[in-house]
Amino acid sequence: MPRVALFLVLSLAQQFGAHLDGRALPQLAAPGASAVVLFFVASDCPVSNRTFPEMKRLRERYAAQGVRFWFVYPNATERRGEVLAHQRDYDAGGEAITDPDAALVRLTHAFVTPEAAILVPQPGGAWKAVYTGRIDDRFVRIGQERPAPTQFFVENALRALLSGQPVAPDTGTPVGCTILPAKAALPTKAVGR
Repeated sequence: MPRVALFLVLSLAQQFGAHLDGRALPQLAAPGASAVVLFFVASDCPVSNRTFPEMKRLRERYAAQGVRFWFVYPNATERRGEVLAHQRDYDAGGEAITDPDAALVRLTHAFVTPEAAILVPQPGGAWKAVYTGRIDDRFVRIGQERPAPTQFFVENALRALLSGQPVAPDTGTPVGCTILPAKAALPTKAVGR
């Protein structure tokens, strides 16, 4: 791994967002976790809201296999009360964090809600994104939705990862609402995948 990329992984890995009560999140998962899945969501994104059942299904299926799940609210426009109400309505009892410094957005290169990132542990407590992209193919484009998904990208990536196989890269452009983190938190140069 080039030194610049290693520095990026290590320096961003120490900033994990914040709990909904404002406390800093000291770690994404306990030592020994197989992976962390971040679901980037927004309280005002209908595509994100329609995808909650699938995100919750994945959590229920893979949490017992050492995978830690977080719902990440990355938008600077989200207010604590909105996020709490949204979590109560869509995933009561689920675990959610905010990304006030856009550290998780920068680490994963997520750019819409909903979008998922799968992270694997690295030496020194750092995390590396092995997948960032679509959760499934339910949404073809904004305004065009299949009755049910036909491909399950995050599930396929988790199966591969947990069985020791290579994780396939994301397929297609994620469909959803643009992530709007605090401008001061983003790098001055556009980050692509």
